[in-house]
Amino acid sequence: MLNHLAAIVLAPILFLPPQQPDPSPEPAHQRNPVYEVALRDGLKAGGTTVALPAPTFHDGLDDKGRRAALLDLCGSEQAVNDLLRDSVTAPYILKLHDAKTADSIIRSVDLWFVVRADLSQLDPVKLITQADAKAVEVGNMRFEQRLLTADDPKPRNRVAQLEGDAPHWFVHLKGRLLDRIAFEAVDEVMATRTDDSMVIAARVDPAFNPPGEPTNHWKNLAENGPANPFQGGVSYVKVSRLKSKEAADALFVEMHAAFAEPEAWFRGAPILRSKFAPVAQDQVRRLRRELLKNRPKSSPP
Repeated sequence: MLNHLAAIVLAPILFLPPQQPDPSPEPAHQRNPVYEVALRDGLKAGGTTVALPAPTFHDGLDDKGRRAALLDLCGSEQAVNDLLRDSVTAPYILKLHDAKTADSIIRSVDLWFVVRADLSQLDPVKLITQADAKAVEVGNMRFEQRLLTADDPKPRNRVAQLEGDAPHWFVHLKGRLLDRIAFEAVDEVMATRTDDSMVIAARVDPAFNPPGEPTNHWKNLAENGPANPFQGGVSYVKVSRLKSKEAADALFVEMHAAFAEPEAWFRGAPILRSKFAPVAQDQVRRLRRELLKNRPKSSPP
């Protein structure tokens, strides 16, 4: 979904003041260790730790709680209504944060938006297999992902399981950023669902750090230099039923992620950061158009 929803990420949120959301997974999602690690540990790089926020929509919220969460996120009733609008061009909310480390900047982003779809019909394994080996180009950046199979070399104890109600897999990502940086990473991904939500959590798996193949590394294309270790990233996407009278088929999508951008990439300049908003808009609208194609003909446009 959103090509692994691979450009975006985080910062703590309050949704029922003065309480803070529970950072532990809901009981049904506790069988997702990747999600649990994402919430518990966040991203550690260069001696700095950045925490991913707990989901804005926690399973079990009643109507009043969901509305309060939306109001706290959007800031006004009108903004909530705009967010819920059934349109490809309906707004999304994007928040960016940076944390400096000794040799990198942890870029983190939160993204929230609403789509119209049947949650029970969203299949994370189908999504990843459809995207397998397809390149996505946006904002002078190119991303490819390939599902690792049983034939691919993998470190010990790294076994994919695509069957069952908690599929678990490994994806080899390749990226080219602004014709200056090339990187590769292997993500460990796991999905779980309940009647009300679906979670897809991912992290750059340190078991694939060099040496070996494939490995987590990056290169400066301009300097044609050696490969350098990639410190990694972590993310999760949660898709929740809104259960709103105004939008019975609406799904609330939130993505929270963080990754370490080495200082050597752009000397700390926010060049890559400036691409997040156009990438988010492009990918959100692509997803909405794709879902619109699959909606029943009787559904409104």
